[in-house]
Amino acid sequence: MEQKMKLGILGTGMIVKEFLPWLAGADSPFQVQALCSTQRSAPLAAELCARYHVPQCTTNYLELLQWVDVVYLAVPNLQHTRYAKVALEAGKHVIVEKPMAPTAAQTEELAALSRHKRVFLFEALTTQYLENYHKIRELLPRIGTVKLVQCNFSQYSSRYDAFCAGQVAPSFDPNCAGGALMDLNVYNISYIVGLFGEPNRVNYAANIDHGIDTSGILTMDYSGFKAVSMAAKDCGAPARYVIQGTKGYLLQKSTANYCGGLTLHLNDGKEEHYNLNGGRPRLAAEFEAFARAIEGGDQELCSRMLDTSIAVSRVLTAARRSAGIRFPCDQ
Repeated sequence: MEQKMKLGILGTGMIVKEFLPWLAGADSPFQVQALCSTQRSAPLAAELCARYHVPQCTTNYLELLQWVDVVYLAVPNLQHTRYAKVALEAGKHVIVEKPMAPTAAQTEELAALSRHKRVFLFEALTTQYLENYHKIRELLPRIGTVKLVQCNFSQYSSRYDAFCAGQVAPSFDPNCAGGALMDLNVYNISYIVGLFGEPNRVNYAANIDHGIDTSGILTMDYSGFKAVSMAAKDCGAPARYVIQGTKGYLLQKSTANYCGGLTLHLNDGKEEHYNLNGGRPRLAAEFEAFARAIEGGDQELCSRMLDTSIAVSRVLTAARRSAGIRFPCDQ
């Protein structure tokens, strides 16, 4: 049996707890070799390693890099760039949780470094790799000329009440590059940019509390059509994604990170329903794509996805600037 590449994970947060059961299982394209945590989270890391049969555990990032072929970074947004640079410099392939980096300049720097080192760098943003998302791209010509795009990813955060009481988690902390734009709206932006490319102009109207956006509306101006992207951590609403064209529209009623079933509505009244994701964990498609690309040396895929990540990062940076939201790395 072909040996799997060894994957090291940096972080023990919610995303790791969600993904580790599948990543460490028989269906994963990687062998999860090691988990790296802070000293404070070391007991949790040891517990996760024992539960999912991960061979090695450490609080030393450089030690982790010695054990693995690929590193998956699942740490607060502001830490993405420095940990990715160390791994890329060491010649390791890198998978970074979304967003790739807090600023467009940092994303471009990481992309340039990965290309120089000839190692793979991927942004772990599930939307781009899901089968339903590929179906949307296939169906787009059938709705005619696109005129309007609407996206809404709004969830009342389990940490919002604590935030209001003065307990600030990284996802609400400007010093950690948090906020609704970077946490949730990034999925909407990737959804739109992956289909239509980088917009001509963006503007972000945000609800700001303690220097961070807890919700907001992003408008993206394209040649010939407009896109509106809403995201909220301070209130909830049903997910709704609509791409409207002159011959019909595409509708999804699930958030972009799951990109669930979709319906094609044509102007003549015909409807077609699709759901191709197969009921697997939402990260399965992306990690399988990462493994195929790395093992097959598919630099073309990596380069194309990096270009998308750069475009998304430019939108995020321009949106923050328009709303007056600043991070420490903006200095």
